[in-house]
This record gives sequence, structure tokens and C-alpha cells, in this order.
Amino acid sequence: MRYCLIIFFIFFGVSVLAASTFKDVSHTANVYQRETPVDAESGAWFGPGTAAVDYDNDGCWLDIFVVGDGGLPNALYHNNGDGTFTDVAVKAGIANTPRGRGCVWFDYNNDGWRDLYVTCAGPNYLYHNNGDGTFTDVTQQAGVGDEKHGTGPVIADYDHDGWLDIYVANWGRSPSLLNPNPAPKTNILYRNRGNGTFEEVTKIAGVEDDGIAWGAIFFDYDGDTWADLFVANDHGPDKLYHNRGDGTFADVSEQSGIVTEVNGKPTGAMGLCVGDYDNDADLDFFITNYDADLLWRNNGDGTFTNVAEAVGVANEGVGWYASFVDYDNDGFRDLYVVNGDVDGSQKTNRNRLYHNQNGQFVDRADALNVTVDAVARGATAGDFDNDGDVDFYVVNNTGNTLLQNDVNPNTGFPEKSDSNWTKFRLRGTKSNRDGIGTRVTVVTDNLVQTQELICGTGFLGGDSLELEFGLSSAYQIDSVTLEWPSGTVDTYHDLSLPKQNKTLFTFVEGGTVTVAVEPTGKLSTTWGKVKAAEVFQNYPNPFNPETWIPYQLFESSDVQISIYSQNGELVRDFNLGHQPHGEKVLYWDGKNRDGETVASGIYFYQFKAGDTHSVRKMWLLK
Repeated sequence: MRYCLIIFFIFFGVSVLAASTFKDVSHTANVYQRETPVDAESGAWFGPGTAAVDYDNDGCWLDIFVVGDGGLPNALYHNNGDGTFTDVAVKAGIANTPRGRGCVWFDYNNDGWRDLYVTCAGPNYLYHNNGDGTFTDVTQQAGVGDEKHGTGPVIADYDHDGWLDIYVANWGRSPSLLNPNPAPKTNILYRNRGNGTFEEVTKIAGVEDDGIAWGAIFFDYDGDTWADLFVANDHGPDKLYHNRGDGTFADVSEQSGIVTEVNGKPTGAMGLCVGDYDNDADLDFFITNYDADLLWRNNGDGTFTNVAEAVGVANEGVGWYASFVDYDNDGFRDLYVVNGDVDGSQKTNRNRLYHNQNGQFVDRADALNVTVDAVARGATAGDFDNDGDVDFYVVNNTGNTLLQNDVNPNTGFPEKSDSNWTKFRLRGTKSNRDGIGTRVTVVTDNLVQTQELICGTGFLGGDSLELEFGLSSAYQIDSVTLEWPSGTVDTYHDLSLPKQNKTLFTFVEGGTVTVAVEPTGKLSTTWGKVKAAEVFQNYPNPFNPETWIPYQLFESSDVQISIYSQNGELVRDFNLGHQPHGEKVLYWDGKNRDGETVASGIYFYQFKAGDTHSVRKMWLLK
């Protein structure tokens, strides 16, 4: 099989910065916008949301969309590539979505151009990207104009048919003396038919949640390649739905452990984000709340444990947006949390930037100048100036804030200096065009990082669809493994990074390898690369007590498969010797080297054949 790898060398004169903090460039960048009025109907300012994307495919420059909450028109800030932006929403035809709330960019028809979905307090809007800087309202013909109170939209190919689907969280009012039994605002799941239209399948799929939701998120919490769904409810309880892989979901909230109370009350969840904060190869998630925030550590067995207080991220404000980002490129996901008062609650507005120190967090917000003492809701993260680190755009009710990351790793808080970085863009072929839902594992030296490309995260919006990986001082990636929603698994080895020019990789599912020598990719060279071997997911998975590990050799090779426990202890080692090319399978009876049946839990199998080294996860469930 051949792979396609498009490498962009971004020729920016990156000098050693004198500053070691974030810099507010909102006014010079022309993205400040005027004050957001209060929504009189709600009695509190609802949002709005914002999302970053390269909507016009002009190369490497991320643009910003802001929903016009409270009577304002929407803004579409086109990145001019020189540190400034121009609002082109009116020209693009997407300025007017009355009573707007949230937004998300996604390519619903797989034509290579990101389309826009905006949620409102009825109806919602879908805009088709025409590819010429303008958009067409296709809401009615697509059938996605739900008229409840749309808040957070999230996107995934939940049924693995190659087309992206939409789940819309809807917000309602909690019971009160004046309205003891308010009408529920049930969430909506739209299945993409692949012909420009959607069908509403909420009840059939089993995700007809009516818990007064601010947001939701699709992510594969158990590593079975199917997008599961978490719903953040304002008045609790939150919900976790496990994707059965047959078009339906099972409510596993209770058994997973995510149903809890804070200070004796149901959680008042607002926003949420997903990331592998402890680099253990599974995905954890963080939820902002009216009271203490929650960090759910993935235990690897289908359950979660709230460790927010233990690791230092419980927060003291009214939390809204949150995102796991590696702001200092040291290889560990940090956490940015946006706070904002509600109805004069006197809660702190002070935002927080938690620096990850091997799984423990320290708030560096004051020292790094990211507190932004204003009532905030939505935000988006991305590398807006293309200098290799993640910036933040925060939507406040007193003018918006673009925080440019000027943290110098040599003088900032990380222990390591000269931090390197890389960014990934994905292009699906069998999978959806943007590769939403792809699990990416990067190995450098002894550090293993795992990210999943998620569409719709934070609060009422979404971060950039580029995946940023901090590499510390490494100038070579030992391996990259991409597990696409289609089931395709691509592995690359020994990707060297230039010391002067940082690198953006674009991975094309199952294609060739192209190296672009200009930021826009106009000049490029292409060649083929044949992999020596490939290992696939074991079956069945979960299993009890036996399982089979399939693999394929494209040339004769020495083969070794080693099985490890979750804590890294070697359980069983299979030295299979020199084998001819062809399809193979290894049988494991669930026993260790001493012939004893192993306990239930997560196990990893390491596959080595020629220059191919891959690690995959399996689950023994008794």
C-alpha cells in the first residue's frame, strides 16, 4: 500500500522572542468587535460561539467565525496572512442568523470545502461553501433546520458510512414556580444520507436526551473506532452513550461512573473538551461547571474517575469554554479554561491556563497574561499566525480577545528548551474528507502522544481541525499511526523535521507521499513508499478468554509480537521467526508466560516486522 504525505515547510523568520507571555493583538488584528448586548429574553448572555477554520483553502491561514449573539450580525474574519483580519461575513452571505448560539465547520458533502452549521434559538442554518468565498443557505433542502433552542453542534461519522452526521444539543429551562413542567427540548441527531440531505434518527439511535444541554462531544472513549457521545447538561445528569456500531447507542452513564454530584447538587455542565492529558493512550475529558469543574480520567476499562481536585484543575469560576492544548510544545496537553459571571453571581471571571507537569497541573494564567478579566463564554484555539504554537481567540461581552502565543520555551515555564512542533492535516478517502474521528498516535523518543480529530469542542463552537503536537527537543518522529474511521490503519516511520523550518504534514488515507516546498503547496514532489508490514485490530475485542491478532507481510520479515499489561509489564512474547509475505494471524489464549490466565483489563500488543513497529490496544473482559 502507498501513502500520501504532503509536507509543508513554513518559511517564517522565527526569531527568539523577547517576551515569554501571550500578547493581546485584538485591536491590531481587527478582531475586537463591538460589545455584545445582553439577551433580554434569557436574562443572561448565552454566548456566543466561535470556531476556527481555513474556509477558503488559501493554504496555511486559519480564519475565525463568530456567532452574532444578542442581535449582532455574525462575523467571518478572513486571515490576511499579515497579522490582520477582515470581516467578510456580509460578502460571504452568512451574516444573518437571528438569535444565534453555536457554530461548527465541517465538510458535509466531501467536496473539499468546509461548510458552516449555525445553531440558534430556532431555526438552525446550514450554509454550503461554494468554493469562491461565498456560501448558499441549504437548510431546507438538507432538512436540518431544527427550531428548538440549539446550542452546541457536534460532528462525527457515527455509522462509518463515509459521511459526516450532526448532533445538536438543545437548551431549555429548568423547572420553576412559574413553570413547574417546562416543555423538554430534546436533542437531535441528523444522519447524513450522502446526497446533500439528512434524516432525523434521534429516537432510533437511542440518543433522545432532554436534559437541558449546553453541549455534546463525539469521541471514541474505548478505542473500538466507533464515535461515542457525551452530553453536557446544564441541570444534570450528564449522559455518556456508547456506540454499538450498528447505528444505535447504549446509555452507559451509570456504569461508566460519570453521573455525580458537586457539593451535593447535580452538575451544571457548560462546555467540554477531550485529550489524553496523562499520555496513557486513551482519551480523558474535562467538563466546565457552574461550580467545580470535572476532569474524568479514562481508566481504560469503560469507567472514569474524577481527578480534577487531585491534579489541580477543579477551578473556582463559572466555567464555559475549555481546551486541551500543548501551549509550550513540551509533549504534554495543557488546559485552558474560560470563565464568566452569570446574572451578577460575583463568581470570578479569571480565565486559567493550567500547565501540565507530568499529569499534575499548575495555573500559569497570570504570569502568561491569559486571564482576560471579562465575562466570557466561547473561544477557539489554533495557530493563527503560523509560528508553530497555539493561540486563543476568546469571545467576551466587552469586546473579543485574540491572544497571540509568544511564549519562548527557553525562558517560559516548561523545563525543556528549544521545543519543536509539528501540525497534522488529514484527508480521508474511504473515510470522510477531513478524517474526523481519526485516532493519531505519535512516538518520539520515549514519549507517546495520542489525539483524536474531533469536530465541535469547547463551548458552542470548535477548535482548529489541525492537530498540533509538541515534540520538545526532538527533531525526528519515530512513528505516526493513523487509525481512520474506515478501519484503515496507516503507519509511518522516521519522519525527520528540519531544524530551521517547522513542518505541517498532510496525511492522505492510503495514498502517496507528496512534499510541498512552498507554504501554499504550489511546488511539490511525489514518490511512493511501500510499507513492509501492517498489523490490524484483534478480534473479538473485547474478548474472553482468547483472541486472534491478524497481520499482513508485504515482504518476508522477522516477526515478533509482545503483549504488555497496562502498567508496561511484559505478559507474553511471541518470537515468530522469519516468515514469508502474506496474510497471517496470531492466536493468544489469554495466558501469560507461566501458563496462567491473566486478569481482566486493558492490554497492549507490540508488533515488529522489518522496519514496522506498531502498538495497538485490546480489552480482556470477563
